[in-house]
Amino acid sequence: MDYLKELEYAVEFTELYKNCLSMPKELREVKCLEMQIEHVLQPIQEKDLVAGFMKHGFVGFSPQYGGIYTYYFHKEQVQKALGALGGSITSDFATQVQEMIDFWEEEQTMSKLNKRFKDTHGFILPQAYTQPGLANAFARIAGTNVDLDKLIRLGIPGLREEIQKARKQKDNAFYEALERSLDLLCKACDIYIRNAKELLQEETRTKRRKELCEMIYILENIKMQKPASFKEGVQLFWIYAVVSDLMNYGRMDVYLGDLYCNDIDNGVISEEEAIEYLSSLWRHFVRIGKVHDCRVIVGGVGRRNEEKADRLALTIMEVSRRVKEVVPQLTLRYYKGMNEQLLDTALQIIGEGYCYPIIYSDETNVPAIMKAYEVSREEAERYVPFGCGEYVLEGLSTGTPNNGINLLKALELVLHDGYDRVWNMQLEEPFGGIEKLDTFDKLFEQYCVYVERNVRLLAEQMKMNYDVAGEEAGYLFISLLMDDCIKRGCPLLDGGVRYLNAASEVFGMISCADSLSAIKKLVYDEKKFTLQQVVEMLDANFEGYERERKLFKKAPKYGNDDEYADNMAQKVFNHIAEATMREGKRVGLNKYLMVSVNNSMSAEWGVYCLASACGRKYKDPMANGNGASIGADQNGLTSLLNSMSKFNNTKHVGVINNIKLTKKMFKNSYEKLKNVVVTFFNHNGVQLNFSCVGKDDLENAMKEPDKYRNLIVRIGGFSARFVELNPVVQNEIIRRTTYEG
Repeated sequence: MDYLKELEYAVEFTELYKNCLSMPKELREVKCLEMQIEHVLQPIQEKDLVAGFMKHGFVGFSPQYGGIYTYYFHKEQVQKALGALGGSITSDFATQVQEMIDFWEEEQTMSKLNKRFKDTHGFILPQAYTQPGLANAFARIAGTNVDLDKLIRLGIPGLREEIQKARKQKDNAFYEALERSLDLLCKACDIYIRNAKELLQEETRTKRRKELCEMIYILENIKMQKPASFKEGVQLFWIYAVVSDLMNYGRMDVYLGDLYCNDIDNGVISEEEAIEYLSSLWRHFVRIGKVHDCRVIVGGVGRRNEEKADRLALTIMEVSRRVKEVVPQLTLRYYKGMNEQLLDTALQIIGEGYCYPIIYSDETNVPAIMKAYEVSREEAERYVPFGCGEYVLEGLSTGTPNNGINLLKALELVLHDGYDRVWNMQLEEPFGGIEKLDTFDKLFEQYCVYVERNVRLLAEQMKMNYDVAGEEAGYLFISLLMDDCIKRGCPLLDGGVRYLNAASEVFGMISCADSLSAIKKLVYDEKKFTLQQVVEMLDANFEGYERERKLFKKAPKYGNDDEYADNMAQKVFNHIAEATMREGKRVGLNKYLMVSVNNSMSAEWGVYCLASACGRKYKDPMANGNGASIGADQNGLTSLLNSMSKFNNTKHVGVINNIKLTKKMFKNSYEKLKNVVVTFFNHNGVQLNFSCVGKDDLENAMKEPDKYRNLIVRIGGFSARFVELNPVVQNEIIRRTTYEG
């Protein structure tokens, strides 16, 4: 990295920003983007067929880059650059850099959000899972899925015409900034046209010269007209995604399906050429490295071009089958009457050992989303999972998940009167000691008190996140492709988006439920132990209590189609779901719902939880998403799926169900397995994350990682190369139940 160049740009960007402070926020944003685009766009690489890649600087603008939203500043990176340069910079420049640091300490959008929350509550919520507390919160405008079909159907000229028409009725800074954002898309094309021409001058290989000439031709065309070919559609989509920092890519089979089929049917392109072109796009996804995002959706009800979309969907699956990377998070939406080849192809790829596509059930999700979001069926059919599996309405809603709550930690704090023995500090208000909890109802009531206090704070922080972001910027590129922004003449977070929705992540739900089941059974029902005795065992990490631990492990467990345990899981689920919805309404969000889509935090946050009454020991992983506690599902795959299907799906906007199978099971019992999956999807099942890998392979990969570099596994809401994972997460995956038949 050229540290001096990066610092010079950061200082220059800061001065531009300061000079624009008196402007309307939309015009300030576009001025900053005009400078930023020249700096962040990276050169065309050797194998690129599709142009476009971004690398952000120390300071800039982004909806969610690096988890830092709007106007961000990386103080640590600046200080690292200063250290690397040492005394090679002038004292005047060093002073400029220090003034820049001081300026952004308060001016970056994250600081403004934290200040507002602290002014209201007197403290800032933990912003990492490695800090004390049972909840955490951060900030970004994540997961917004725009109407990419509109982008491809209208192209840059069509969008410009729509803005100009609206501007005649109501001229304002927002419309001016939108038009200038389209100029920025053209500017990005020009940057890569210039880059490709420079490469062409030095290139001698015939094939590469042809590729670069075609790239120039495509980039010139998409500036002046809507895409007329599949390759033009892909390039326009990608140049928009790069410039806008889009991290989730919606229903690709819809917005590219017509162009794909037209080119295939007319001999413009072969299927192999299309696969090669999309593979270049897939490599861009990998370079970005956003493993918790990068969703590509195929299938599902509500597609305007179902037959053509299906043809492209099969090709997209083949691309992922060949590239075999951790991204994109290819997702298939299942429904009754769909082209059966799509489901068969998806299951065959999974059976080969790849963890994509993830499969979602429209039979369950569309009716549930209608009720959860209170929208029409037509709107609900526009749902797409993004990120780790949260739902958003494509082109219609926000859905940012900016916080999380650890339900197992809440129960742990109840058992210690609000005191956290891991961090050795009082985290919640004491209630007088566990001797007061002489009935299970009183125990659960106190658990609810601790959870609800934190849900209230998280809801308020979530609404502030939107409020502060909306005051700072118009989010022009997102507003450009949200259904109502141009029509209303309003930016995304200033009255433009139809549904201002958000989500809150839930961790440790099943571990908490299993612990409550064990306590209810062994303490309150059978009176084998007192609650004080249970706490002593947990505080001792079950050391010296091996016989007693076996009783806790044998207590009813979710994942076995056991009514006692499953009812408790639903009780815990319903409470957090209803509390989240209630608080979202109070703070003024359209909808604020919970998701149980754990990424690696179910393992990593488990490190900060004492032993629990489900039989789990201190620092062991919690159950992931809506999956069973590790090793607890003992009654077979059907029983596990039955437990997973019992939740009220109108009260959440995303859950994760992880299933680990052997390749042998796929090979020897394919039709049976397919029937089980279809039955699950048709009877209240939401989705399935499959990993098809043997326990031996995972254990061998830990011993000899160099031999297993390409072993990809599903964590929770994302996938990763197994050998690159934290050992805590590796062990959690190994210990999950593997179904063999």
